[in-house]
Amino acid sequence: RPHPIRPDSFRRWNDKISSLDPAGEFRVGQPFTTHFDWRGRALQCASVPTEIEANRVLELRHSAIVAPGVPPNLEIRQRITLEPHGARTTVTKLIVIENDDTPWFLRALIWFVTRFGAPTGPDPLKTLCEAGVAH
Repeated sequence: RPHPIRPDSFRRWNDKISSLDPAGEFRVGQPFTTHFDWRGRALQCASVPTEIEANRVLELRHSAIVAPGVPPNLEIRQRITLEPHGARTTVTKLIVIENDDTPWFLRALIWFVTRFGAPTGPDPLKTLCEAGVAH
C-alpha cells in the first residue's frame, strides 16, 4: 500500500540532515528549506521535490546552497529509488552535482572514493525498508 513521503521520515533516512521545514508530506514542486550538517559544516539550501512515486522514488533538487566556499550556481539532484525483493530491498542513491567549480582531477578522486570506498555502516533507509517502516 502506498504511503506518502513525509519530511520526518526523510530525515531518518539521511543522517546528514539537521532539520527541514515542510510539514505534512512532500509534494512535487513544493519548495522547502533543508539544513545539513556535512562533516561538521552547516549547509542550508532550497530543496524542491521533482519526482515522487510512493514506496519507490523520491527525487529532489537542491539549490541556493549557503555555505562557505560553495560556488553560487551549484545545484545538486538527489534521486532515491527502492526496489523490494521479498524481505530485502535494493536502495539506489544517485547524486548529480551541477555547476560546481571542482577541478577534473578532484572529481576523479571523489568518484573513486565514493565508488570504491568502504561503507561506514548499514544504510538507514535500507534498514527501515526491510523493517517495514520507511514511509
